[in-house]
Amino acid sequence: MIKVYVLPCGSTTVDETIPFSNLSKNPLAFTGLFRGRDKKIKVPVRAYLIEHQKGLILVDTGWDDAIRTNPKKYEGFMNFFASPGYLPKGDGIVDCLKSLGYKMSDIDYCILTHMDIDHAGGIREAANAKHIMTSESELREAKKPNPRYLRRLWKEIDIETFPDSEVDLFSDGSVVLIPMHGHSAGMTAVKISGKDKFVIIAGDAGYGKESWRDLVLPGVEYDRKQTLKSLEKLRSFAIDEKCEAILMTHDSKCDKKYFEL
Repeated sequence: MIKVYVLPCGSTTVDETIPFSNLSKNPLAFTGLFRGRDKKIKVPVRAYLIEHQKGLILVDTGWDDAIRTNPKKYEGFMNFFASPGYLPKGDGIVDCLKSLGYKMSDIDYCILTHMDIDHAGGIREAANAKHIMTSESELREAKKPNPRYLRRLWKEIDIETFPDSEVDLFSDGSVVLIPMHGHSAGMTAVKISGKDKFVIIAGDAGYGKESWRDLVLPGVEYDRKQTLKSLEKLRSFAIDEKCEAILMTHDSKCDKKYFEL
């Protein structure tokens, strides 16, 4: 049996158009500039642990504990202004793993869906994982000057890459890395399959059921056409009768703590 645990990693406060861009015609609304408090929403931040007979897989890292003491310094001015994060005591990958009886050195693979700060911000806490990985195009883009990527967070950390194509991690179809490019250059989803059902960890390919059902674009896109293609791909997975769940990092309506496959 494969178990997929949903790990609470705090929250972030964003403009309402970050998850659903159709809520405003203002093309800069997602930045939060000149937007009132009534336009701000708090969304969860999550990571995921896959308990598999062939290894432990952590998907994303959420925030680093450093955000609790000095969030402005940790996030940097632009990120803190646009989406300040919050990590309460007891949340976060270290505490969550401990509660499940694991430590970071037990992790065989840490897969980063992409390298935005709320997904890769805890990468130093994951440094003892056996492999830390993201897609080739994501790491290539993350090395360029870009305010959405805080390169100092993964300085001197060995990040491996996988191809920008489907990757069968254990060569048995049980864990497959699937390109979901668009929100970022190399956004990746993870499909975890049991005998007769599967779940998709979609990262920020979507923010809620409305995303794939109605093809609602998020407020931040790297490539609009690729984003739409990825949402269509998610919809095709979601309507499959074997689909147990589409897990999106910031979906406020997800309340399950784990899935058994």
